[in-house]
Amino acid sequence: MEDKILKISVAGHSVGMVGLEEFFLQAKEKRRLSEVEIEKFLLEEAKKKNFIAARAEGEYAKALLREFKKFMGEKVEEEKDGFLEVAILGPGCYSCNKLEQDILAVLSETGIKAGLSHITDPSMMVQYGILSTPALVINGKVKCAGRLPSKSMIKNWLEEERG
Repeated sequence: MEDKILKISVAGHSVGMVGLEEFFLQAKEKRRLSEVEIEKFLLEEAKKKNFIAARAEGEYAKALLREFKKFMGEKVEEEKDGFLEVAILGPGCYSCNKLEQDILAVLSETGIKAGLSHITDPSMMVQYGILSTPALVINGKVKCAGRLPSKSMIKNWLEEERG
């Protein structure tokens, strides 16, 4: 299996990790285990392919379990630290790039703190149920798909998610 790098949020920081999909598929087979045991398994597997500092293991373990639950389709409470995770889903066409520029402009104007990623992998888009692009996802919630929202709509969605 090819090792893809996927990003997860660890203590409010977006971190790229190798092999997550593989670890999640292995953990899926161990669903009879308790959450603590699954969390430990995920951390140990992640450490085989990724550097995880000993002092950060607790944060990584929590993040891995949260992402695994999302992978399994469970509803999960996102981290609330004032830092938003914003993703653009699309192949990198004009509309996708325009959406990215508009989001960056709104973030700059408002001072809202956010990590921004541009997901071009079709298999990742499918996980969000996206069929048309560009799409905007904020904190794991699809806000729009198949159209370019106005800057005022982007601002409203960001402020709504910031709370």
